Amino acid sequence: MVQVKIRDIAVSHGNLVVDNEPYLEHFRKRGKDVEHFLRDVIGREKRFLFEDESGNTLTLSLEAVKDLLDRTGLKGSDMDMIILSSQLPEYTAPPTSIKIHSAIGGKNECICYDINSNCCGMALAFEQAAKYMTLTPHVTRALLIGCDYINMTIDEEEENLYGHYGDAACAVILEKTEEDAGIVDSVCTVKSEGVDVALFPGCGFSNILRVENKKDMLIKFVPPTEDVPASAGETIGRLLEANGLTKDDVKMFCFSQYALINIRKIRENFGIDEAHSLYIGDEYGYTGTSSPFITLYESVKRGFVKRGDYIVIWTIGCGSQNIGLLCKY
Repeated sequence: MVQVKIRDIAVSHGNLVVDNEPYLEHFRKRGKDVEHFLRDVIGREKRFLFEDESGNTLTLSLEAVKDLLDRTGLKGSDMDMIILSSQLPEYTAPPTSIKIHSAIGGKNECICYDINSNCCGMALAFEQAAKYMTLTPHVTRALLIGCDYINMTIDEEEENLYGHYGDAACAVILEKTEEDAGIVDSVCTVKSEGVDVALFPGCGFSNILRVENKKDMLIKFVPPTEDVPASAGETIGRLLEANGLTKDDVKMFCFSQYALINIRKIRENFGIDEAHSLYIGDEYGYTGTSSPFITLYESVKRGFVKRGDYIVIWTIGCGSQNIGLLCKY
């Protein structure tokens, strides 16, 4: 049976390392103490940021891609598909995936597209690309990249958002194989009651060139009411039960790194320990679509995940949409 495995994975990030102090001081000047929220609720200690305004989703994606190609000995012309997951690609015309194709010397017979499903986009793209590849004989290898530049969309007066995010990209090569590897099962759930929780651009794209105040373009945020750990529990529970597995069969749960408090509650609900649910949001900040894949990257890099291990990728995006993937690495 043809499967699609993750052949290799690479990460790039901004070169500037910033701890919590600038954000704590920023809000102290406004009479607000956000230390507990920043450190204990969303779990930030530091984050990687761009050093200057020359960085963007294209430059960061290319850094990850070039590192990945160097590590695997592959070329851009070896890719049959190039997919970029981003809620803010540097270009929408042409798709930024085609800019990447050009930069790495992609071949003519190649499928390129960008996908935006917010923070669950890279996981969704992985699932869809893998299914497409199994049905398409001439597509044997795909390059999947996830990169968001959320910091440029944030109002610095919004303590629920400012200081949360890091600038990073993740690139993955997906490859057909006859090995026992790849996606075993997936569950995707939409709960559109939260459809207006985080609107970007706040003014809507039809008005983006009409507004005079830049702040009108930034994320319009309303604190969500969804019980995220419960949503995760429903999805993960269905995945495990449908495949006759328990949480003890899973080597690593690669969760969304948005909020440490959510991960702690999911751990508590399932009886998962920290060694099997790595948290890297205190190092990278929250990186959006790439966050569960950067978690996987770090899990492999640190020796926690090896070939043949079961992993679960779970994440959630605005709207809300959550997706769970049961995979063999």
